[in-house]
Amino acid sequence: MPIRKTNHCYDLDRCLVEWELIQLRLGDKLWDSDKVLGTGIHGQNRQTCLQRSNKSVVNPYTDGAGARREWTISRWQAPKAKKKSIIKDQSEYKILNEAYEGTVFADVIRDVNGIRSRIIHRTSCTTNSVHKDNSPRYHMALITNTNAYFIFPTLNKVIHIPADGYIYEVDTTILHTFVNCGPDRTHLIIAKPNST
Repeated sequence: MPIRKTNHCYDLDRCLVEWELIQLRLGDKLWDSDKVLGTGIHGQNRQTCLQRSNKSVVNPYTDGAGARREWTISRWQAPKAKKKSIIKDQSEYKILNEAYEGTVFADVIRDVNGIRSRIIHRTSCTTNSVHKDNSPRYHMALITNTNAYFIFPTLNKVIHIPADGYIYEVDTTILHTFVNCGPDRTHLIIAKPNST
């Protein structure tokens, strides 16, 4: 199966309360934006980073956000990118941002030894392109609906991750997409480091 429920379970109410407090405290500084296409990637979602790099940080809450083509892991060969694309090494994004210190989110990241963790807010009736990531991901639905699915076209699998406090390991190195056919969805996504 491309999605596996882990043994890591957290108090979802605590997650939501702490997430709300962080949003209230940081406001617009928390979210990435695109002046041409709207907030987030093509106006479909917004991302904020829980971890930052130790290299030239402009905004620790947005520097780790971005399109898939901008990311690499040190052992992975990046595809040909447009001339102005920046290739970033996601394994560098492992320093917890200050707002998340002492929260349940710090516990989650530590428990799975995660890197480049983000919270993504996906708007209603949107989808990603079909793609592969360079490493598996951990997912935890914070707010979801029954019409939000991972689709693995080569496996003929459609899978819903519930907001149940559990962390799910998703093999995103397999061709996949994500579809939100219902109300807005908010989820925590953490990259799984490559083992050497």
